[in-house]
Amino acid sequence: MGQETVERALENERALNALLRRLAGRSDLRPALEECLEILLAVSWLSIEPRGGIFLADAEGGTLELVVDRGLDPELRTICARVPFGRCLCGRVAASRKLLHARCLDERHENGFPGMRPHGHYIVPVLSGDTVLGVMVLYLPHGHPRDEGEVRFLRSVADILSLVIRQIRSQQHLEEACRELEMLANTDVLTGLPNRRFLLDRLNEEAAEADRFGRPLSFVLLDVDHFKRVNDRCGHPAGDEVLRQVARLLRAGLRRYDVAARFGGEEFAILLPGTGSEVAREVAERARRCLAGSDIEIAEDEILRVTASFGVAERRPGEPVAELVRRADDALYRAKEEGRDRVVASRATVV
Repeated sequence: MGQETVERALENERALNALLRRLAGRSDLRPALEECLEILLAVSWLSIEPRGGIFLADAEGGTLELVVDRGLDPELRTICARVPFGRCLCGRVAASRKLLHARCLDERHENGFPGMRPHGHYIVPVLSGDTVLGVMVLYLPHGHPRDEGEVRFLRSVADILSLVIRQIRSQQHLEEACRELEMLANTDVLTGLPNRRFLLDRLNEEAAEADRFGRPLSFVLLDVDHFKRVNDRCGHPAGDEVLRQVARLLRAGLRRYDVAARFGGEEFAILLPGTGSEVAREVAERARRCLAGSDIEIAEDEILRVTASFGVAERRPGEPVAELVRRADDALYRAKEEGRDRVVASRATVV
């Protein structure tokens, strides 16, 4: 084995190891592709020019999207931003799933522009079984012949890139599934509002912040008045629609940092960070008037109006969250006792 062959084999091994080492554990695909292209273009024995790109196939598997590139002409970058399978050299490789070598510009170069410099190509599919994940496009000097050593090396790079793409996408899918599960665990399915679990967790966080920075914190409980009558007279689907519309109206009337949640049944809650009792009562009163004055369409040409009773409590410094909730619940009970459709504040004073 000649010295040149040994050196080439060693550089191949270093380049492939660098790909595996530097791409392992990546969670973002674009930087990983940029790193791969950078390493590939730096391999000294390859006859490729210092320019190229990596396409990824879209979800439907019919179009390539140019994701990263180095040294491409701006005109070409625009023309090749999206390439259908079967069009031009890259699209042909995606359609055939076979590596392509081109010595020069020819009739297969359907994407081009006047004055394009003569060149050749290696275009390498990145595959997962029979599925096309993407395509690597590399530039050769005009007239450069196919070199089987280069082809073997580029196929090895494509195999590593396939592994990296699949690993990152699997990780992204897992993270997305975890986010969806977390959202489902914290969201009331009927209304789309945060649920009781989420609200109490957030209430504990806000209570700690209030103690740390000496900020006020208020909590509101509200209950849709005579909700059982809605279910009994109009049916449970109508009751569900009432709850959805109450949730929508509550959410629309709050500040961006306030939190409305479904607390259970026909009961809702509002968390008001940085808010004292006076402003909290004003927020609750606005919500009460909004609900009382809004038509709720439960079926075509069938309108309901509902009211709600509100209990408001401002947290005392160091007060346990459970006690704050209890005081808001006591105030809500008094609102119902006093005739419903009203706002009642907790009798406890802030010290």
